Amino acid sequence: MLLSLIMTMVPGLRTPGSGNAGQAYGAAASSTAVLVLFYMARTLRLQRDETSLQRQELELQRAEMRLQRTELELQRDEMRRSAGELHRSAEAGLRRLHMDLLKMSIADPELAEVWPKFAPDLTVKENRQYLYANLIYCHTMLAHKLEMANDREALGHLRYIVTSPAFRGYWESARFMRAEMDPDSHESHFATLVDEALTQTNGQAPHAPNLRLIEGQHTEQ
Repeated sequence: MLLSLIMTMVPGLRTPGSGNAGQAYGAAASSTAVLVLFYMARTLRLQRDETSLQRQELELQRAEMRLQRTELELQRDEMRRSAGELHRSAEAGLRRLHMDLLKMSIADPELAEVWPKFAPDLTVKENRQYLYANLIYCHTMLAHKLEMANDREALGHLRYIVTSPAFRGYWESARFMRAEMDPDSHESHFATLVDEALTQTNGQAPHAPNLRLIEGQHTEQ
């Protein structure tokens, strides 16, 4: 109202020859409305800019959270891989110890007597051969377990191994031991490969050995 009163005092706002103060008040009100609209528009623009900045900040926060989730997933995957490698390393060490024990029993007949015979009627010579066959089996299975050979490569090597009568005798005498295996275990799966190799070699010519498996070399990628 103060602005309107001031504007009524401005001569330029008065109509020439007219003393009607209402026209002056009308002009002042129009000017005031224009100013109000200007400030309202400016305020709305500032609010819109602030809202846009808030949206951008939220997007940045979401992007940062996505990066953090991705990093956590990578860390979990790395921990799982490390745990798997440690488990395989520990298992390989345990199997090597088992093979060392077998070697000792093969080299020393007195130690061989500590191991129960694979069959009651085996001679000392046959029992030592079966112990050695078990050593070959453990070596080949460990190579497969450590992914030094896939199923196809292991099966090809097993077709050579099972042509040995001593190995066949060992495998048949140890059948009762395999009955206690966990069907979902790697050893059970590998035993299935041995059985398949036996089936494939019945009545066929001997197969050549896989020298890479014997020497313990990794599969070339």
